[in-house]
Amino acid sequence: MVEAKLNKEYALRIAGIGLLMCCICVWSMYDGIAAWPRINQNMDSIRPALLAKEMTAEGWLARDDANETPLQAAFAAENMKVPAKLVKKVSELRVPAGSPVPPLAVQIERLQKIFNDPVYTQHELNTQFVQAAVTLCLGLAAFLSLTLKARKSYVADDTGLSGSGIGKAPAAYEDIASIDWSKWDEKGILVLRLKNNRRLRLDGWHFSGITGIVGVIKHQRPDLCAS
Repeated sequence: MVEAKLNKEYALRIAGIGLLMCCICVWSMYDGIAAWPRINQNMDSIRPALLAKEMTAEGWLARDDANETPLQAAFAAENMKVPAKLVKKVSELRVPAGSPVPPLAVQIERLQKIFNDPVYTQHELNTQFVQAAVTLCLGLAAFLSLTLKARKSYVADDTGLSGSGIGKAPAAYEDIASIDWSKWDEKGILVLRLKNNRRLRLDGWHFSGITGIVGVIKHQRPDLCAS
């Protein structure tokens, strides 16, 4: 008798994916509930100091001898770290080399619009909650899939194929009408079609021991072996 059960290597990989999805869910919820709103609150408190200085993007990002920018210094004065997203937004307003330089008033107006806006919009906060919901569903789906597969087993003996993976009714070898070998060599998947048109899928990656079961099938039904 040969028996096949859930492949531990496959189970560990799927469990890892499920755990990763759940971690992303928690991270997204943290960003949406705590981290990003806190950055917006910090921006609210420092906004007057930023708007009070009429500087261009180049001025805010110019580095001094200590390799610190005025933007970093402004946040450091309030014991805060400048958000990377804000630095990116300001950097995008720098005038590329060789491009026409807009009037100073226009540059300052564009920059102050960035300072007046929250670092993270409500839409971006809502996106984190959507991402949390999606990744949670994916993580739970991964664990549910493992749970269902862990309950399955395949057995091949002298009488035929049985086990929870085969179903309530065992399949005798003489009941196998044809075998699809097209995915066996590349993916380890074998599809049996029985005379009652029932199909059985044997997956050698998901279940350890399928190779042994296929060996028994070849021995019992050599007429259906791939050429």
